[in-house]
Amino acid sequence: MENTQAQPHFFAQWQIDKKVKPTDLVFTQALKSSVQQQLFEKAADLLCSLRPSFSEGIKTLELIAELILMGHAESLFETASSFEAYQNSLRALRYPHTTQNDATLKTKLENLPWPSQAKIKFERRGDRAGVEVKFFVSSGPDLTKVISALERVQTEIGK
Repeated sequence: MENTQAQPHFFAQWQIDKKVKPTDLVFTQALKSSVQQQLFEKAADLLCSLRPSFSEGIKTLELIAELILMGHAESLFETASSFEAYQNSLRALRYPHTTQNDATLKTKLENLPWPSQAKIKFERRGDRAGVEVKFFVSSGPDLTKVISALERVQTEIGK
């Protein structure tokens, strides 16, 4: 008797759970060969095992299709501890120059003389990269210190 284990079909279940319509996956029509389609299904299963939302899943599936069309194969199956980590690794494959530029900019921005106790978070929003800055002010002197520190940051950014 042959021992066959059922392969998980996370992608199929995700499509049911999220009520995905064929028109939501129209980009898969660009995958012409059976090898491309098999790569897509394998990567889609990996992605869907990480439980993305509908919109994030569709965007990432489209990214996977683009990467397959660009000739990527095994690099699509990097071990990912979370959806965000997997999505980031795919973006780095698809946009290597932007990823490198972002890493350089992140280092530069995070090393600026931000106000003490400020929380700095590097972000990419569409085609723009920058930092989100949060700080707490409880008095006029606190605000004066923050403004002074931000002016130092402005001077450093201008260099």
